[in-house]
Amino acid sequence: MPKCSLVIDLGFGDAGKGLTTDFLASQHPEQSLVVRFSGGHQIGHTVSTEARTHTFSNFGSGTFLGVPTYYSEHTTLFPPAILNEGEFLKAYQPKLYCHPLAMITTIYDIAYNRALEKQQHHGSCGLGFGTTIARNKAEIFFYANDLQFEWVVKQRLKSIKNYYDTCLESQPKAVQVYYNNELEDYNEDYFIDSCSAIQKFYSIALLSDLEHKFEHFIFEGSQGILLDTQHGFHPHTTWSYTTSKNAIQLIKSHLKTISEINIYYVTRCYQTRHGNGPMTKTEAVILQNNENEANVTNEFQGVFRTQALDAELLNYALTCDAIHHQDLDCKKHLIISCLDQLPRFSYANLLQKLDFKFNTVYGSYGPRRECIQKLLD
Repeated sequence: MPKCSLVIDLGFGDAGKGLTTDFLASQHPEQSLVVRFSGGHQIGHTVSTEARTHTFSNFGSGTFLGVPTYYSEHTTLFPPAILNEGEFLKAYQPKLYCHPLAMITTIYDIAYNRALEKQQHHGSCGLGFGTTIARNKAEIFFYANDLQFEWVVKQRLKSIKNYYDTCLESQPKAVQVYYNNELEDYNEDYFIDSCSAIQKFYSIALLSDLEHKFEHFIFEGSQGILLDTQHGFHPHTTWSYTTSKNAIQLIKSHLKTISEINIYYVTRCYQTRHGNGPMTKTEAVILQNNENEANVTNEFQGVFRTQALDAELLNYALTCDAIHHQDLDCKKHLIISCLDQLPRFSYANLLQKLDFKFNTVYGSYGPRRECIQKLLD
């Protein structure tokens, strides 16, 4: 009978969800499906193999293994990015399934997001995820189902452009100028063409349609619990539920024959935060073997920060997540990544400070799935 594995980040993101998803997918790739249940095209999950390293944004982190990806109605898609990444990965025959109500991001969403971020400095990555969610809440819709119909796509773009023109009227001049500057090189025809071109990579489906096609549903989370729209710290949060909340709802609603649910909680062995927002005051860390760090300072998110892990924050995140599956018998596992970067770290000391017991504890001593070891069982 099918089983589910949920990959959940306990921090502010960047803990190793891509590595963990790739590790889980490698166990039975021909029977697996990666499910994106939060976030969207702004995700950057790095997977390394002996042959290559790639940061997955539009395709799940099982793609190197031939595992397809499902986008739920809680996620966003950006067609030009799907087209570019799909072509780059074509040797792996990347495959997407999309819920018909998965939300579509446009360049107008991205431009407005960037213009606001220049004023607010909330730590957004500047790819229009939050503005896409806000626009849909305002009932200005654009869905994956629409991509099949060119006339509909054109009408959606007109509605969205008008929506942001109205929004801009109440914004400072600086926001208006930045927004218009972002659109100067925008080619709407290319966006429309990409909506058609990506159809070779995806098909519309409900998760329930796929229940009998796969045996292992790997729910690949986004960002981290400490950025969650409910449990994070406003205003430095994401417009998404980054706990297991959406995944549990999808399982209950669409996967009726599931025999087992495993939750893999992921944390680096040190605390990280990419972008503005609070971090608890812990000691500094001196890292090694981190020359290939994928997170770098950028214009919108800002500086990538690191410091010692805080067990109290991990306990907080674990209690937040437990709220969403307290009526289920879930097996819980802990994956501690980047142990090769902080040799003095003691996982035994950490486990003593945590209020939760785990069925298994894993440690990662490098960037590839082969570097994951079982520490405790």
